Amino acid sequence: MDQRMEPLSTPARLDGTMFVSGTRVLYVGPLVASKRHAHHAAQIVMAPQGLDIEDGANGRIHTRAAVIPPRMPHGHGACAHGALLFLDGDDVASRRLSRDAEPRCETWGRDTLDVSVPRHPTPELARALMASILSAVDLEQPPEPRHPAARRMCGYLDGSDPVNLASLSHEAGLSPRQMRHAFARDVGLPMRAYLRWRRLRRAIAEVEGGASLSDAAAAAGFADSAHLSRVFREQFGMTPTQGLSSITWRTLD
Repeated sequence: MDQRMEPLSTPARLDGTMFVSGTRVLYVGPLVASKRHAHHAAQIVMAPQGLDIEDGANGRIHTRAAVIPPRMPHGHGACAHGALLFLDGDDVASRRLSRDAEPRCETWGRDTLDVSVPRHPTPELARALMASILSAVDLEQPPEPRHPAARRMCGYLDGSDPVNLASLSHEAGLSPRQMRHAFARDVGLPMRAYLRWRRLRRAIAEVEGGASLSDAAAAAGFADSAHLSRVFREQFGMTPTQGLSSITWRTLD
């Protein structure tokens, strides 16, 4: 069927395939509309039929491709087939995209990107798609260097839960006040928000491994599944049921 004539009906949930590769996650399949949200990841959207994207100030564009910098409020419409590439905020490519990032969605459009989105991606096709998307996006600007203390703090936070602030301050070699300031400046998030993001990623990994939402919430340190659902909606603009319950998981590493 001619792709331009394909019906635009979309499911109530994401039901495509999610490919996980370290700090990078690629989803291929129908896209569900999301409410305005923001997360600690750059997001590259590929929608051959086009879709609407909005920013945090009521701006709106219609585009076939967009590069949304990390931590920028945004929402998007639905489409029958597309791809979303998430680059964690700690990923070097995400940090490059955050340099000189603009909050207005008209700066995110990349209709000149010519990347084909496969209908039934294998892991090999998914790897190729990731590479094609990243090569098509301008990543020439190097990321801002992170203070060594910020790198040490991220490493500590990734391996410690609950967090002992005194130990973290000692690990960073800074006073608590200097520590919080350096972290927010170099990472782009306050420490508490960063921890919430890491817990959310852990909960998603638990679901990927077959856990229920309740079990994933407990394993990741959320109070309960309702708490996890609230944070998921804030970060992704949809419920965990919409975003996680019907997808197929594949690991690329």
